[in-house]
Amino acid sequence: MTTAPAGSISLDLLRGMAAQICAVIPGAEVRLFGSRARGAARPDADVDLLITVNDDWLAQHDRWTVLDALRWRLSEPNRPVDLLLYSQSQVQRHRLLKSHVVHQAYAEGLRLDG
Repeated sequence: MTTAPAGSISLDLLRGMAAQICAVIPGAEVRLFGSRARGAARPDADVDLLITVNDDWLAQHDRWTVLDALRWRLSEPNRPVDLLLYSQSQVQRHRLLKSHVVHQAYAEGLRLDG
């Protein structure tokens, strides 16, 4: 079993979470960020995932409905999951802003879907 760069959650488990996301959103890019990506997570830390999707896909789906369904699917009592869902064009804009969470996700993040 492979150890994740953070905490007690294995990289295999994180990649499995990404696979579940990609099963719901074909072609999604899933990136781990936050304390688990930095290797500084406490045992009770949540799993922060940035999901990037095609602009057309997001235009045809309700962001909040998708996020709620994914949270139910991925979260466990001792493993909360924080999901962010952005289109590719939104990510391109926000990546340039050092104060934006998308910038942080790309600066420190680990891509899980590939």
